[in-house]
Amino acid sequence: MSASPDRRAELIAAAVGDDLDDAEASELRELAAADPTIDTEIAELRAMTDILGHHGPSEPWLEPATPPDLRERILVATGHSPRQRSGSQRFGMQRRSAGLAAAAAIVGVVVGSGVVLGVDAYREPANPPTAITGPPGTLGAYEEIAFTTTAPSVDIEGGLVAHTWGTETVLEMDGISDRGPYEVVLVDRTGVERPSGTFLGSDITIECRMNAAVLRQDVTDIEIRTSGGAVLARAQLPTAS
Repeated sequence: MSASPDRRAELIAAAVGDDLDDAEASELRELAAADPTIDTEIAELRAMTDILGHHGPSEPWLEPATPPDLRERILVATGHSPRQRSGSQRFGMQRRSAGLAAAAAIVGVVVGSGVVLGVDAYREPANPPTAITGPPGTLGAYEEIAFTTTAPSVDIEGGLVAHTWGTETVLEMDGISDRGPYEVVLVDRTGVERPSGTFLGSDITIECRMNAAVLRQDVTDIEIRTSGGAVLARAQLPTAS
């Protein structure tokens, strides 16, 4: 089994952060079986994050000037420098660059932007952003909705966010252990169904954010359906202004 460099790096980063779901863990195991360097990179990144976590700064952070050769050093570290690289060397480095770039990003955030982590991360913002409120259909406002489920073991909480480009559905679900897949569908005023996305069941809480190309004021219902088309949960929406 093979994957794109971006997907490979995404799975490695999730493994380092212990943020893999069951499907991703299975996908990563298959990739690692064909590419043993994946386990090595995960171990290296975990070791690096442990070191950073245990040897944080004890003094106030200062923001250093950006070195003029920073771009070239990054290109060399990630295998993209045109200098002193044969074709085989570039290939070998690029296979590791996606995962090691994540480590570089961690170091860059901790060292290069330490002023943010060292001070601002522990300081309340002087002027925190005001939450957007308003009636259904207000752009950017979170609208809580109530779902009715067809299975007593299923608990679903969620809401909608209206955007200029469509409607975002936010879901937090428990009790959906069957793998599915499941489909989220928005129904508009004319009865047309607008697919918003799919997800897999899990024994742990499922959190999803999905999007559909239909304006909030045109949405009347939300349905969550099984792969066989049966309705698992439904919500009727108030009329948006």
